Amino acid sequence: MRYQPVMGLEIHCEMLTNSKVFCSCQNEFGGGENTRVCPRCSGMPGTLPLLNKGAVKLAAKAGFATNCTVNNYSAFDRKNYFYPDLPKAYQITQFESPICTDGYIDVVGGKRIRINRIHIEEDAGKLVHDDYEGVSMADYNRCGVPLIEIVTEPDFRSVEEVQDFVTQIAQRMKYAGVCDARMEQGSLRVDVNISLMPIGSDKFGTRTEIKNLNSVKSIGRAIEYEIKRQADILDDGGEVVQETRRYNDSQDNTKSLRSKVEAHDYRYFPEPDIPPVVFTDEEIEEIRKEMPELPQERFLRYTEGYKIPQEDAKLIIAQKEFSDFYDEAVKITPEYKLIANLMLGEISHQLNDREMDITAVTFTPANMAKIAEMAAGGVVSKGSAKDIIIIMFDKGGEPEAIAKDNGFIMDNDTSGLDEIIDKVLIEQADAVEKYKNGNDKLFGFIMGQAIKAAGKGANPALIKEALASKLK
Repeated sequence: MRYQPVMGLEIHCEMLTNSKVFCSCQNEFGGGENTRVCPRCSGMPGTLPLLNKGAVKLAAKAGFATNCTVNNYSAFDRKNYFYPDLPKAYQITQFESPICTDGYIDVVGGKRIRINRIHIEEDAGKLVHDDYEGVSMADYNRCGVPLIEIVTEPDFRSVEEVQDFVTQIAQRMKYAGVCDARMEQGSLRVDVNISLMPIGSDKFGTRTEIKNLNSVKSIGRAIEYEIKRQADILDDGGEVVQETRRYNDSQDNTKSLRSKVEAHDYRYFPEPDIPPVVFTDEEIEEIRKEMPELPQERFLRYTEGYKIPQEDAKLIIAQKEFSDFYDEAVKITPEYKLIANLMLGEISHQLNDREMDITAVTFTPANMAKIAEMAAGGVVSKGSAKDIIIIMFDKGGEPEAIAKDNGFIMDNDTSGLDEIIDKVLIEQADAVEKYKNGNDKLFGFIMGQAIKAAGKGANPALIKEALASKLK
């Protein structure tokens, strides 16, 4: 590869307010076309915008979640352009004075990606294309949905850095309560600006913008395709055209949408109908105090406080609801590692097999805590703990009752255990001889046969102790 890719991101996040940003229409995904539209968000003459205070507060929380400065002063502007999904022919946004500036996130490899700004704006509508009839229709339900746009510096040099950054943004926005980050529904969308420069050069090439990428996988594939496309043009002696492109996931290519415009083409000017947003230092501090625990903070609590392995901690925090379930369970009993193992093991396995989310399970974190307590206290084996989880998925019920009804309560009576083990040692004489000749791995096999012979209520710890004594 003779070229170094240079990339910057613009990430649009729909904020979790009850109503839209400049009117009282419901802010909700889906529904019939044009059923959540009013004169204000459809741009009817004589209407005036009314700023949603909740959206401003969420934008400030997004700034805290990304190490930004939340500014005391921010103001709105009009961005003028014509497109069928924008009935006013301008978008209310923040240009000169955004609400948040100068943030950062550290990505894979410890590299720091700078965030230039976070600003508030309204979303546009959506065009619905009917290829059969050859027409396009406008659905204005999304007009006026409150957005933040997170704009980075062109600090990315690899696909992995971009994907890690987007993953972290999605997590942080969800944990902060700013956005549900459902990329498949479009509530978090990513625009990638990408150019190539020769290896060793410090002069950026001509950039293109890939619009509205809605999955981490698509982002990676789109970047890889665009790098190859631009490299082929440069290798052939051509020039990359500055333009906006769209990625087609099914065809795995990008296609030109329109020429890329500069800021002056939008004829920005101050929004005359919305006064500036002014925060006192005390108000900013109050919002900061309301911030919930973020994923990076939970990661430290899990790894440093609970001594959970880093990879396990990453898996737990990857989904907020999963992490919340874990947190509620460990509040009841401090079996941090055992609960983590059961959740990342059998519970994750069952969720994947059943194509379920943790929010859909019928048992509670308290049930999870009880299973862990029973396993840690020797009431049931760890294998039986997994069986209890499966039964709760299938039929529900309380862990203690399930354990009793299915014979999972471990029998700590050692009488008769020697006879069972002696019988297994005779039946597995070949394995016993090989073990005594140095094949230590066969101990697990022999123990498994002993547990099987003793029955599901047997205590594995007692069997292991007795077996080890007899195999000396």
